[in-house]
Amino acid sequence: MIASATTSPNTGPTMRRFALLALFTLVLAASGCGKKPAPAPPPDEPAPGLNPPADTAATERKKYIAGLKTANQETRRTAVEELSWLAEDDPAVVPALIEMLRDKNTGGTGRTLTNQINSAREAAALAILKCTNGEKIMAEKGLPVLREELSSPTPLIREHTAHTVGRLGTLAKPLAADIQKLCLDADANVRSVAFDTLRVTGVADPVALAKMLHDPREDVVRLAAELIPVAGPMPEGGIAALVEALKNDNTNVQYAAATGLGLAGPKAGAAAPLVAEAINKFYPKEYDPTAARTESVEGAYWQALARLGEASVAPAAKLLDHTNMLVRMYAARALGEIGAPAKSAKDALKKALADSTIDVSSEAAVALCKFGESEADAVALIKRAIEFPERGVARVAIQCVPRMGAAGKELIPLALAKMGAANENTRYGAVWLVGELPPADAGKAAADVGKRATDPFVEVRRLAGRVLERMGPAAAPAAESLGTALATEKDAEVRDLFIEALAAMGAGAKPAVAGLLPQIANRDLTTPMRAKVIAAVAAADPTSAEVAAALVKAADDTDAGLRVAAAGALGGLNPLPADALAALVKMAKGDRTNNPRVAALRALTAAGPRAKSAKADLEALAAGQQPHLALWAKVALAALSGDANAAAPVVRAGLGDRNALVRSSAAEALLVIGPTAADLPALLKVMRDAGSSTKIASATAAGRLGAVAKDAVPELRRMLDHTEDDVCVAAADALGRIGPAALPAVAKLKEVAPRPAVRLAAQKALEKIEGK
Repeated sequence: MIASATTSPNTGPTMRRFALLALFTLVLAASGCGKKPAPAPPPDEPAPGLNPPADTAATERKKYIAGLKTANQETRRTAVEELSWLAEDDPAVVPALIEMLRDKNTGGTGRTLTNQINSAREAAALAILKCTNGEKIMAEKGLPVLREELSSPTPLIREHTAHTVGRLGTLAKPLAADIQKLCLDADANVRSVAFDTLRVTGVADPVALAKMLHDPREDVVRLAAELIPVAGPMPEGGIAALVEALKNDNTNVQYAAATGLGLAGPKAGAAAPLVAEAINKFYPKEYDPTAARTESVEGAYWQALARLGEASVAPAAKLLDHTNMLVRMYAARALGEIGAPAKSAKDALKKALADSTIDVSSEAAVALCKFGESEADAVALIKRAIEFPERGVARVAIQCVPRMGAAGKELIPLALAKMGAANENTRYGAVWLVGELPPADAGKAAADVGKRATDPFVEVRRLAGRVLERMGPAAAPAAESLGTALATEKDAEVRDLFIEALAAMGAGAKPAVAGLLPQIANRDLTTPMRAKVIAAVAAADPTSAEVAAALVKAADDTDAGLRVAAAGALGGLNPLPADALAALVKMAKGDRTNNPRVAALRALTAAGPRAKSAKADLEALAAGQQPHLALWAKVALAALSGDANAAAPVVRAGLGDRNALVRSSAAEALLVIGPTAADLPALLKVMRDAGSSTKIASATAAGRLGAVAKDAVPELRRMLDHTEDDVCVAAADALGRIGPAALPAVAKLKEVAPRPAVRLAAQKALEKIEGK
């Protein structure tokens, strides 16, 4: 049972009884031998080396095992949590959980919801994973049981067992073949769950999956088509099935077939003429800008043609003569992507330089530059196009420049000079180009991009915000322009992008502080965005009296999330004004919700000696009845003296506390004292806590350990699936810090990279892991 906020910081009444028993025993032993009694453990802590009495442990175990079977979600989650802690002292817990993997209790057919615990076996599996060495236990003892249950004669058991396997993450990979067999199960619910779980375990047999595209059951074809793109490289044995699937009228199947051929690469080269034929059939004779297009299928066809390599050169060159402009454009691009093997198509590409549309001729120019052929002609074409003032021609040409390699470098100054062009498409292209430049070169153009913050064309303003945000501190020359533009910007998305960009500048955003301060009180902004403004002004000018006053006011806001943000920012002020310190103390002692109180104590810790006049208040909190706040107060007291590390024993003890709030506080406080390799086992367990703040803190702490934390990679990889962006960002950042040892997480990082809030963290992590 998780202790409430008003109980002791440890384990509740049962464990207190154990401690009193231990105390009584020690006193008797000491008096009996005539020696001075050993110091007794505190009455609210279990004595070292003592396990709970067997009968009491059994009662607790049975209580929570029963809780795994209930339909009440809260009861189940509590039981999962408590059993993972009982397993530390009660050796009978793990065997009981292993046996529960055979339990028949389920939520019913079709009841495998991702946001619930749907069966007793699923609850038992989650409890095992939360135990110390849980993954090892599951791999050695749990997976064999689940494998047996996957072949149960009862469809309901197969369905829920397959779903449980999906909750195990990559740990379930050894069961991939068993799961894939269920994709052809007679029961539709079993098939559906099996396909979902196969995304977790990985596809065991890509060839068999490709053949499912021809199954008579519509759901099997549909679900197999969805999986082909993530199945990995296709062996030669599956190529014939993919080629045949190209003929299917269903666009989803066409997409899957083309993607699968692309994943097969050059070994599927014999299919290149058939892919080109499918492209011919897919497109109308003439380009119609008003016609609906299935861009996913379109992209898959061309990607396949490029990835098939040299075998695609002749078919792609022939497509340069197609009457549809889009076909000619993509054919030229595919030849460029094939690279050196496509050099034999140079004459066809030279001819395409004279195409009547810039879309085609510019792609031909890029391809020729990649081959080192006719570079002067290619550069001359793009140069003329950049100077063309109408119809978006210059934008198309500018966006080709980075792909031209060394030959295109001479065009960069010309393209950047178009930042103030009369045509909005040309301005858009110039701003876009800045985002493609190396950081040092991009910084030189930051001020010009900042001027686009008041561009009359909203898409240009939007792009300027995105580009500057990606540049981070290098975008500082644009700060004043963005700060000024905030006052008049009417588009909510653009305004938010400007704030994001200023927040990313750090101290470089100081010229924008005057424009940012009014946004703190702007209730048209979301709470996370107002919090970002708070962080931005504090980082930009931590000495400003105006900033301090605004933060003190925000610390009394009705929104708890804003109070949390204000507390964090106040702790970074230097000097720390008296009213700012008073606001933090008030929040720590009496805020009506928990998170602001914790945030205030974190801030007082960050302030350190600057908050020394709060010592008496912190001492009172440290002696208080709310253990998670008491822990932070003890850390803050140590920080007041200039040595937060003095609280290290308290923090490390907290990582193993039965109270989830204490563990959360300890995980966050560990970032203050600094994690060591010895903390990794505790961090791995804490990472599995439900609380987002606990996950973020434990992931961050593991990341700081670098490659030493390689054992955290599986759990961090699972965290990338979390619904909260901040958790995903923390996991991605930690994986990047671990470096090449995090290679098993690369595929998942690439999967989550398109999420806007996660993109930068995922990209940086991939660069560090892959050594780019």
